[in-house]
Amino acid sequence: MPNLARLAIHGVLATHHYFSGPLGGRTRGYRMVLPDLLGSGDSAKPDAQYTLQEHLSALADLTAHEGWPEPLFIGGHSLGCLLATALAAALPGRRVKGLVFLNYPRFTSGAHVHRTLRAGSREYRQATEGVPGGDSRSLIEASGAMVRQFAALLPEALQEEARRTPPAALAGTTRHCLFAYAPDPDLDRVAGLPMLHLHGALDRVAPASSIWDRKPDFPNARWVLLEDAGHHLLHTHTGQAVEEINCFLEAASRQTG
Repeated sequence: MPNLARLAIHGVLATHHYFSGPLGGRTRGYRMVLPDLLGSGDSAKPDAQYTLQEHLSALADLTAHEGWPEPLFIGGHSLGCLLATALAAALPGRRVKGLVFLNYPRFTSGAHVHRTLRAGSREYRQATEGVPGGDSRSLIEASGAMVRQFAALLPEALQEEARRTPPAALAGTTRHCLFAYAPDPDLDRVAGLPMLHLHGALDRVAPASSIWDRKPDFPNARWVLLEDAGHHLLHTHTGQAVEEINCFLEAASRQTG
């Protein structure tokens, strides 16, 4: 796989280190492109709204800067799956050859996000205590102000770095890329691509059942459910996750080649 590249997009509050640690030295000949999203890590933290389009424009510019590597696979973890879906659907032509999704958070509305996170995350319940469930603006403003509480959701080694994310970036990204983004139309656009859906059965903030419901719609997808894994399976089940990713990319690159 000498020319294969994978663009991996991290989730809320994480940085490129979410992938670089577990994947370091474990990839089989493909090139990793690991950006920090706007407002995260070492990336710019502009006075912006952090809309979906702003994130996609930055990611598309990065991909162009990398020379449009082919075959290009895009993947992500958690909210990064949503950005990967939107980016793959938006890129021109057939540039994207496959998708790798870890803990895909498929929600159909802001209220659906709120109900699920309230049930699955103590930190989210604390951050949104007393906030009306139907008031998306209040929900997002509350979550954006609670960066330190949300950082506790990450693996311990990544929590300190997460606190560099400004509340405005967290609030805007969460508002536009999670609460206001329903991925199904873009999933329909990329339904024929090779996909890997890797999920933890114990994931309470992005329940596997929500994306598994669409399993019949993706004819070229591989579905892997780790029975004893949760939302951060790349860190808790590194060996299994990396082996699945490597095997999928090898098979899909032969298929698309």
